[in-house]
Amino acid sequence: MACKKSLGLLVQAATCRFNRPNPGLFAMASLWHRLIIPVLTHFRQKRGQLLLERFPQLSEMSILDYGGSVHFWVESGLSDHVKAVDIYNISEGEVRIDERGDQRFKLCLFDGFNIPVPDQHFDLAVCNSVLEHVPPERRAEVVKELLRVAKRGHVQTPAQEFPVEPHFVMPLLHWLPRRWGRRLVFLTPWALLSKASPALQAAYFDEVRLLKKAEVTQLFPTARVSPEKFLGLTKSWLISW
Repeated sequence: MACKKSLGLLVQAATCRFNRPNPGLFAMASLWHRLIIPVLTHFRQKRGQLLLERFPQLSEMSILDYGGSVHFWVESGLSDHVKAVDIYNISEGEVRIDERGDQRFKLCLFDGFNIPVPDQHFDLAVCNSVLEHVPPERRAEVVKELLRVAKRGHVQTPAQEFPVEPHFVMPLLHWLPRRWGRRLVFLTPWALLSKASPALQAAYFDEVRLLKKAEVTQLFPTARVSPEKFLGLTKSWLISW
């Protein structure tokens, strides 16, 4: 979701001036997309392999994708290993973009917290790079809902312990006091390439709050929590139950 939100903000920045497309800003957005997508695809493919290892019956499971998209399943290499995925997203734009006619993927708008299905309706819940966008005071609510609607689950969220903030691709930004980090967003590769307005930069920074392992284990006390490593450092937390 992080990547999708970033790209959405880039497009918004490119179109907001005078309510007409700005070719220069679209070029910047395209450049950012070309730079970051190969890296994200690499990690998504690794996560796809891990999902298949942890859930070998994936092709027989009914799946909830919380806050996801069809392109996650395509880029992770999992699109050929699923039979039914219900994708719940708060963004009407994301749902519209993902309408590709593949009947295995059902795209649903919702409020972000209440999934309108019975208890244990899904065999598996998947949540990829979403939890850090949920307000901290409401994360337990999301986790409770995921546990309610799915028998098993797999959640990935970027680790606060990793020295590079992945949304802005800026070292140490997320380790600074929030008020300092907010003021420095304009210096990040994301802001420089996207040309997002100061308001969009501030809104995105305020939205993203990475999780430490302590918070992850508090939210998922009985789940399996393992690190996703990059150059020997913990890049993300992987949670399975």
